[in-house]
Amino acid sequence: MKKKNLILIIAATTVAAIYLGAATFFSFHFCPGSKLNGQDISWMTISQVRDLVNSKASSYVLDIVGRSGLDEKITASDISWKPDFNESLNDNLGFVNGLKWPVYVLSNQSFTNEDMASFDEELLRSKINSMSFFKEENMIAPVDAQLVFDETLAEYTIVPEDYGSKADRDAFYEAVVEALSTMQMTLSLDKAGVYEDPKIFSDNKALTDECQSLNKYASAKITYTFGDDVITVDGNYIKDWISYDGTTTTLDTDKVNEFVNTLGRTYDTFGRDRTFTTSLGQTITVSGGDYGWWMDRNTTLSELVTAIESTSICDMTPVYFGTAAQYGSQDYGTSYVEVDLDHQHVYVYENGSLVIDTDCVSGKATNDRVTPTGTFGITYKERDATLTGQNYSSDVKYWMPFYGNVGLHDASWRSSFGSDIYVTNGSHGCINLPPDAAAVIFEHVEKGEAVIVYGGIQPSQAKDYLKNKDKSEEGNTDNTDDGDSAAGDGNSQAPVAPENTGTPDATDASSNVPAPATSTDESLAVPESTDPNEQLSGSGE
Repeated sequence: MKKKNLILIIAATTVAAIYLGAATFFSFHFCPGSKLNGQDISWMTISQVRDLVNSKASSYVLDIVGRSGLDEKITASDISWKPDFNESLNDNLGFVNGLKWPVYVLSNQSFTNEDMASFDEELLRSKINSMSFFKEENMIAPVDAQLVFDETLAEYTIVPEDYGSKADRDAFYEAVVEALSTMQMTLSLDKAGVYEDPKIFSDNKALTDECQSLNKYASAKITYTFGDDVITVDGNYIKDWISYDGTTTTLDTDKVNEFVNTLGRTYDTFGRDRTFTTSLGQTITVSGGDYGWWMDRNTTLSELVTAIESTSICDMTPVYFGTAAQYGSQDYGTSYVEVDLDHQHVYVYENGSLVIDTDCVSGKATNDRVTPTGTFGITYKERDATLTGQNYSSDVKYWMPFYGNVGLHDASWRSSFGSDIYVTNGSHGCINLPPDAAAVIFEHVEKGEAVIVYGGIQPSQAKDYLKNKDKSEEGNTDNTDDGDSAAGDGNSQAPVAPENTGTPDATDASSNVPAPATSTDESLAVPESTDPNEQLSGSGE
């Protein structure tokens, strides 16, 4: 028992001796793992630490690392830098109680002394002012994250913030002084917080909300096809029609209406003059008529707005009051009826080939019976029709009206056609045809096909024309009613069409449609009437 107690006493005494010995040692030495301003000072005394610092004084360099690859150095000689220890160093190092050495060993102590060096402040400021960080080309201001429209993607995107490289001179100076005073080897300007930073970042909620809201509309993609021209209404157009108020995106229908009006002005051909080459090779201008593209702009606008608001991706066709065979200046296409009133002759073309030509008799050259000129469309076809008018009724086998009650039909009651019969013995406005020719024409024309009527002696010219005829022929003029019932009430004039704004060329019609980024300069009002017949004059009875 005594032996056992003796062993314990010896062990305790040994441990105590070691502990007290270490306590005495670490009262004058730094514990393992200790650092002073980042430098390893394990096992060193105060004197040794001073010697270490002094030994590095002449070679001391502060490396300043900035943005944009900029890097500057300050050497000890640049600013007369030198170590400067004071009596408070011991306190700063924590030599208060050596008995706590186990705690110090386990904690890997790190010490900071902010007054380890002195330097010439004027030299330092001069050095700083000459640094590349403060050259104008390197003082790049920060840029906030912002919303932009990407024309290639046709959508809004957020351009991330740019931190730039604009340092605050005062903050820069303070950071350098601290680094020099504590003998730091490297100073990161980013970590020191000396730069001006953006205020809005790419993850900003208000910015991302706006981007998502605008793209809801901009993601729509509506494609219109006008012959060879394809107009795609996507974000590149829509971006100019929408606005964001902080919570909601609104579509400006007035701006969409400007776009629709521009489409109408570009592709509508209703009421416009047409350059036409006759079968005899003469190039003429044909005015009037009710044939051609005539867009219902109000309905087209409504459908487009709905498609955008529902973020549709689709092909759409404008709504029309009237259509034509194709787009462009020659909208009548390659299948049409040509009526030459000068020569009282009719030509029928199908897919560019002449199917039949025949003499005819048109309306009498009086105000109440003259055949209207212009470009029209065949309203419908009917077999075995009864044409009725004031005080007459006529049965025909082939009836093809093209303007009100004016049309092409067989005239079995006539024995001759062509020449100048129409001047004194013309129809009530219709184009009278030989029965056999009318049958062929009936089989080769379709509803909507163009009828191009031009030339002829007008009522104001008829009197002079008749005066110039041989007196014997004037005496034989037959004014008997031929039974033709297709013409009107004495006012069958060419229709009055919307104001002529020029026919777009078929090869470059799309040039009249505004580029997505450019708003139109004017807006052409949509006709108030929704019935194209109300836009025409002449009775057609």
